Amino acid sequence: MSLFYYPNRPRLVPPDPTDPAHPKRDYIDSLEAKKIYVAEQKWNGDNISLPTNTMEFWNRYNKRHRYEPSPAVLEELNRLPRKAVFNLELVNYRIAVSDKFSVEDVKDLLIVHACMVWNDRPLLGKTWGDSRTIVENEIQSGEHVKVSEIHRSGFWDLFQLADGKRIEGIILKDPTGLLVFSTTPGQETTPGVPWMIKIRKPRPGVYLY
Repeated sequence: MSLFYYPNRPRLVPPDPTDPAHPKRDYIDSLEAKKIYVAEQKWNGDNISLPTNTMEFWNRYNKRHRYEPSPAVLEELNRLPRKAVFNLELVNYRIAVSDKFSVEDVKDLLIVHACMVWNDRPLLGKTWGDSRTIVENEIQSGEHVKVSEIHRSGFWDLFQLADGKRIEGIILKDPTGLLVFSTTPGQETTPGVPWMIKIRKPRPGVYLY
């Protein structure tokens, strides 16, 4: 069991006053112009903490996830450094790809975003950029376990690629932001992450914005 939890409570980009169901492009462009943030795609999955000593999957409520990795996934996981805890997105669902009944299987995809614990030591006082350096130096993307792609420009174009289903939107992160830890699970009780900004595509029946 992981003793530390990386909360996922980012800020949300305000909606366009003339179109409340969508984010305001000018605001997103202004964030990019500051040259502070990097962007990642936000997949439709579960935020997971993965201690590599046990290879147990823990969700954002600090409870064991029901997911059991296949032999192919486990083979890739076993290449990860031990004595670490990684933050990742687990994508393992059947996702509707249109307003009709067609679906797409997205199975056994693990997208690594950050490192929380390294050499059995929580990265207290370290930045997301420090954490990211560990991920990029120590993990090589495979078929199932992949390092998330970082984008330093083109935020609006990246957002437009999201379909609101398989990919929900984008997440902006300030690499100089300090990692936030908590031992209290749950969205309502964990501290927010002010340097992380979520921008979601509207999805009818799930959320407008």
